[in-house]
Amino acid sequence: MPTFKTATGAIYYEIYGPTDKQHDTLVLLHNFMSTGRAAWGSMVSDLAERYRVLLPDLPGHGRSVGYPAEFNYREMGRQLVELLRAEHATQGHLAGVSAGGMIAQWLVHDGLIHPKSLTLVSTTYSNNPATTGADGRVTPERFRAGKRWLEATARLHDPHHYEGYFDDVLLANFRLHTPQNTIDLELDDLRAWSMPVCIIHGAEDEFFPARIGEQMAGALANAELHLIPEQTHALIFRRPWAVKRILMDFLASQDRAPGS
Repeated sequence: MPTFKTATGAIYYEIYGPTDKQHDTLVLLHNFMSTGRAAWGSMVSDLAERYRVLLPDLPGHGRSVGYPAEFNYREMGRQLVELLRAEHATQGHLAGVSAGGMIAQWLVHDGLIHPKSLTLVSTTYSNNPATTGADGRVTPERFRAGKRWLEATARLHDPHHYEGYFDDVLLANFRLHTPQNTIDLELDDLRAWSMPVCIIHGAEDEFFPARIGEQMAGALANAELHLIPEQTHALIFRRPWAVKRILMDFLASQDRAPGS
């Protein structure tokens, strides 16, 4: 699979599905400390029946090498958009989960991409408690996942870098995340967006309470909100079939829309 050179290294990515220009590209951005295939892989084959799917590993993740200082989300977005431009993928559909959703919002906010639609899974518009009114403590200890999720996650990265890379680099930088190097938009920023937005959120998300999804849906001009009962921040790993169904229904509705 190809790689795309950046100012700090290279982004690894995969492309699935049709290659002709009659099919829109669907860009899928994964969560921090994951990979494109780990987060979205279970649904790619179905999505690729209708869309050209572009699946990158975020800078410094998986098979991608190098990353902006502090893994700054806005800077990661600027590196990714260069890849999307090279692959003619700036005007298709865009989806992101958790950190991937934050990066997707930066791309839209900064006018670097003009997607036909935006899907945001288990994410927030701000990591600043003063902005959202939420707790704001996004730490590995609070993540409600399996008992050995850290060991399993390390295996997504260490084989492509070195033993201990996950602990030394990804986990260490995750602990240093702040609103300044992740995201701190205002709801008024979202009110300026006109594209259709699908918000998929776990009703029991331990990092971003359901009310954050409700705030976002209320601010956006054209949004639909799906709260998945009894699901946490690990929604895309615990209920990938539910996320896939909602995403595919949403995309199909965009295909049916006048002028599509």
